[in-house]
Amino acid sequence: MNIKHVSFTKFLIGAKILHQLHQCGDVSKQVKQEVGGLHYKINPEYGQGWVQISQLMSGSSLVTMSFTPKYDIEIFERDIKHSGLGLTLCLEGEVHCIADNIKVKISKDECCFQRLQSTCSYGSSQFVKGKNHKYLTMHLSHDWLTECGQSMGLAIINDRYWSGLYNFGKYSAQTKQLANTIFRRVLNKTANHHLLSAKTLELWSLQIEKLQMLDKFNVVASSLRKAEDVARIIQAEQFIRENYQSPPNLLSLARHIGINDNKLKCGFKEIYQDTVFSYLRKIRLKRAKELLSHQCYSVSRVSLDVGYTSSSHFAVAFKKAYGLSPRDYQKQLLNTIKEV
Repeated sequence: MNIKHVSFTKFLIGAKILHQLHQCGDVSKQVKQEVGGLHYKINPEYGQGWVQISQLMSGSSLVTMSFTPKYDIEIFERDIKHSGLGLTLCLEGEVHCIADNIKVKISKDECCFQRLQSTCSYGSSQFVKGKNHKYLTMHLSHDWLTECGQSMGLAIINDRYWSGLYNFGKYSAQTKQLANTIFRRVLNKTANHHLLSAKTLELWSLQIEKLQMLDKFNVVASSLRKAEDVARIIQAEQFIRENYQSPPNLLSLARHIGINDNKLKCGFKEIYQDTVFSYLRKIRLKRAKELLSHQCYSVSRVSLDVGYTSSSHFAVAFKKAYGLSPRDYQKQLLNTIKEV
């Protein structure tokens, strides 16, 4: 791929001041001087769009972006000294996020987690030409994360377990609805400082449950030594659930989520108390049970619909799981309906 490399200061019209603030690690001080935050148009040489940086409470900020590039393009910065935590939600399009030697791809409805505990010498974002890209990024400060005492935020600040840049997996429907509401508010200029702070706090609170799931594996005995490892295992589970009809093999799945196959195999068993393929089988058979309750569906059709190439193999697996063959299960349901 022939990628055009553009510095951050050239990408946005009037971004030189902001770039200087990135070097000192405190964007919020400049944002505070502006009533509506900082609004930048993207240089038309590279595409159409805008970036808005809005002040939040406790020295944090919210970045919203809409961009349709003319080229495959990489926007880069050097010597970034951000502290705190970054969470980027992809509302539309896809992006490759790079921090030094780490490269992470996030697509629509996925989130990227960023916690850098030292200066990043090279950071960038890569975008594909012609696509419309929409993003929302929370930059949560040390004060934001620690102001509630012994909270999840404090653990993130103080523990190296949380450092890194990685795909945090798909966010919930509730998160999606809220993120789109925030984006529209910023676009239509109908959100003030306090409303944005409140909405972003709500958005952050929705991530806590997932973070707590990652945190419970932050133990010496676990083979999952970083939050990134747990996030990738959770991402694998989501991928299996969405692709149960034609799932990849273990090695392909491991490559897809960016982890080695042994860590995937062991980590999945730790988190879900089951092997990858046993978990897949349970998802398939549960779905088959739902489909069989519709009397118009034949056993062979249900077998194909849930990903079995052999009806006989499906029947054996179903009977082992539920004690009845698929056909007998349908008959039992039919008799129950007649009795009622």
